Amino acid sequence: MRKHGIASLFLIVATSAVLSLPGALAGQSYVIKMATPSNPEDNCVKAFFHFEKLVEERSKDVIDVQVFHSAQLGAHRDYVEGMRMGSIQAAEVNTAVLTAFDSGFMIFDLPYISRNVEHFLKVLHSGVGDKLAASLLDDTGIRIVGWMVRSPRSVYNSKRPIRTAADFEGMKIRIMESPIMSKTFQLLGAVPVPLSAAERYMALQTKVVDGAENSISLIITQKEYEVTKYLSVTEHFCTPNIIAMDNAFFTNLPADLQKIVLDAGAEAGAYATKLDSESEAAAIEELKRLGMEVNFIPDKSSFIEKVRPIYDEYRDEIGGDIIDAYK
Repeated sequence: MRKHGIASLFLIVATSAVLSLPGALAGQSYVIKMATPSNPEDNCVKAFFHFEKLVEERSKDVIDVQVFHSAQLGAHRDYVEGMRMGSIQAAEVNTAVLTAFDSGFMIFDLPYISRNVEHFLKVLHSGVGDKLAASLLDDTGIRIVGWMVRSPRSVYNSKRPIRTAADFEGMKIRIMESPIMSKTFQLLGAVPVPLSAAERYMALQTKVVDGAENSISLIITQKEYEVTKYLSVTEHFCTPNIIAMDNAFFTNLPADLQKIVLDAGAEAGAYATKLDSESEAAAIEELKRLGMEVNFIPDKSSFIEKVRPIYDEYRDEIGGDIIDAYK
């Protein structure tokens, strides 16, 4: 009896130790393959590595996070399909790509809809973000675990500075694959050319396009100052990237690991947003040092007037309540 009692005690202690581990399943482990098209110097990629650190520490390495950067696993659209097929578990996805699945995400493509990043975040967290996340989850099985808001997008090119809408006339501008972004640059007088992020540098280098538009820090991290000359701070779009996750994988995690992933996703998103905001001024100065000509545009009224018709055109498709939340 005494031997059986000691054995039982050891069994209880061992079982308690196992159940105290994240996941509460003996020997169970998980792998999260995370994909991003950007290189390690990019703020979103830094946020992914931050996510990796948080998740592995808090799960006591029950979850192994593997970050695949520099388009090793393709581009944003490839990631959506990869998560739906289960070949990757998480990815950076720009909301412009998500408009193909849910038209509500077009709100982030509307030019000058946000006054600044602070205004953008205030409305996003007032309920708009939750509404869009729930819709995406229902439609695609993809869960949003974090929002990474880049600084506003501006135009850079190899032909001339942009100071008014008239300067866009005939200029070929690489854009993301978004109908609203395409319409925006048509209204401005430019020729929009939809291309993936992985094709952008080559298109600029070979003059397939004259210019592109992006958050300013990416011009440095993607080395596109090598193939352009003029940066014009148009600040026309404020678009987020999401930290997306395959919901089938997520729901297969024990509840305590789900919380670790959700908390780390929110923290990583905030980390990326903070880094991007803080790095913009330094990025501008660095681009000047690297030889780019930078011009600011205090009066953006010529751009705003040109694109004004787009709000009514897409009101029904996006949803008047979502547009009104920002306007």
